[in-house]
Amino acid sequence: MQGWRIQGRAWARRGTGARWWRRLAAMAGVVAASLGVAAPPVAAPTHEVYVWQRVWNEPLRGALGDSRDLFSGVRVLVAQVSGDGRWQATQADPAAFTGDARRRVAVVRFDGAGQAPVAESLLAELRPLLARWQSGAAPFAAVEIDYDCGTARLADYAERLRTLRGGLPAGLALSVTALPAWLDAGELDGVLDAVDESVLQVHAVQRPAAGLFDAASAERWARAFARRTTRPFRLALPAYGTRVYFDDAGQPRAVESEARLEDRPALPGEELAAEPREVLSLLARLRADPPAHWQGVAWFRLPLPGDRRAWTLAALREVIAGTLPRARFEVRLTPQANGAHDLALANGGTVAAPAPALRVATACNAHDAVGDWIAAGDATRLRFLPKPGFRLPPGRTSPVGWLRCAQAPVVTIEDSQAKDVQ
Repeated sequence: MQGWRIQGRAWARRGTGARWWRRLAAMAGVVAASLGVAAPPVAAPTHEVYVWQRVWNEPLRGALGDSRDLFSGVRVLVAQVSGDGRWQATQADPAAFTGDARRRVAVVRFDGAGQAPVAESLLAELRPLLARWQSGAAPFAAVEIDYDCGTARLADYAERLRTLRGGLPAGLALSVTALPAWLDAGELDGVLDAVDESVLQVHAVQRPAAGLFDAASAERWARAFARRTTRPFRLALPAYGTRVYFDDAGQPRAVESEARLEDRPALPGEELAAEPREVLSLLARLRADPPAHWQGVAWFRLPLPGDRRAWTLAALREVIAGTLPRARFEVRLTPQANGAHDLALANGGTVAAPAPALRVATACNAHDAVGDWIAAGDATRLRFLPKPGFRLPPGRTSPVGWLRCAQAPVVTIEDSQAKDVQ
């Protein structure tokens, strides 16, 4: 469940509503009663979350605790297997789940361009890991394999999954991450028959030009997937943004998301983000007409304080509750001793959004912009414009510049988004 594969390889990647569901259940009961049969129970979709961080620290432990009431399950990245088959364990810590009764799934991520999972070696790594979590009173209920192979490898992948499933401890379910690119492959049936459950990833699965997430495509894939599987599945939905770096030929060469790349390339890049409005619209349509076997959502990824590209936990709460998170911009002017004023823009909302342009309604005889801003116009028609792609995260203040005016400056938010935007 990562971003797109790059460097020439194939494009493949990574509450509320209960009242409505109760009403639907009641209607189903009336119809069933009229036919003289028992009505099947209608369950509201539940929400799980991926913990994809490799380093487990106090902010992560705090976020796990703060989200206990929001997510019914946690999908923990426990290891990544490189293209040459090397097992790289994360710092996932069972002690972080002390007193936490949520369902846990151990996720192992394989490089889609590398070797397919080998059941025997995978089991040799998994058994002591599972035993350690069991002894730490934080047992896993399932293992999820995340392998974004091409469709030509699906038949072989299905065979390996069957072998793996046979070697897992009794009572431990096997899950798999599935991709929309597999939907037209007949071999997908073998993969789905080999596992107990699945997660369909519907973000970062198209070329970057198509964006990080598209609600219409995601719904189409979800309904097509429901026609292919007979077992429970979830949708992996995005609650984050990412930056893609391109070479001179326009091909992606690096992806930066929750952590800043140490060897950040000196290449042009583009910020891509999942917009809450798009995700919310998808959830509304799925709740109104749920696909068969759909259990709910697996969110990617657990929000942490300081994660510049993830939604805040507050924003994620709002989306799950069916409410649109909003950015709330506020202009801040701070007088200086020399008669000038420092200008800044704050976002007091719960979600990042493109910064709006600012208009100065007062004649000024001196000014300058800083950081992510550009000054435009003259002394009587001065504007401060955000640089292309600049998004202001929630809870942050961006220094815009300074100005010296004949009177106390008046600065307004020019954009139609004004002070209240999604």
